[in-house]
Amino acid sequence: MDPTKKSKVIIVSFVAGALLLGFLAYWGMASTGNEHMAIIKKVIAEKGGVIVAHGVTAVPADESPFERGGKGNTIYKIDYRKDGKPFTAWYRSENHSSILKEPEEWILP
Repeated sequence: MDPTKKSKVIIVSFVAGALLLGFLAYWGMASTGNEHMAIIKKVIAEKGGVIVAHGVTAVPADESPFERGGKGNTIYKIDYRKDGKPFTAWYRSENHSSILKEPEEWILP
């Protein structure tokens, strides 16, 4: 194989590998987010609540009542209604992407 063709094959292989890794990372983060939403919906339903439209938002650790949150945590603020009254719950989830994380925890009213 001539050097020009060989360098093109190497570049195409590198770009294809990078795209594959990017796709896998995106898919992993999306599936983790879906898993968190399923847990949130289940817990709120078990408490007899209904999540309001756009009621689940990810917030920074300093805007939450949790004392700590690592890079491996996502903190959710959950607005929901129970018996016609508004409530706010907090959920610190564990992500699979980091070893620097706090344990999963809920703050429910």
